[in-house]
Amino acid sequence: MHMNRFTTKIGIVNSRSGPQIVAVEPWANDYTLFPGEELVILAFGNAAAPWFNIVEWDDTTQVYCEDTADFKVMQGDKELECGHQRQA
Repeated sequence: MHMNRFTTKIGIVNSRSGPQIVAVEPWANDYTLFPGEELVILAFGNAAAPWFNIVEWDDTTQVYCEDTADFKVMQGDKELECGHQRQA
């Protein structure tokens, strides 16, 4: 259980026709979503509420977590590991 004072979340949905890579920065963790799949990034902060900067290009969504002490990535009630569904 996270003991941080603030929690912020953002949902990402892949509406593309192919796989979408979601990169969580500054940790450089990556998660691949197939068409129609979604995930939620939960960011935890101690001093302030975390917030996000999003950068999109080609098949990648880069999510920069700002003012964040820790984070986790969820798909439904399952926590995803870095490299989830990574393509070769």
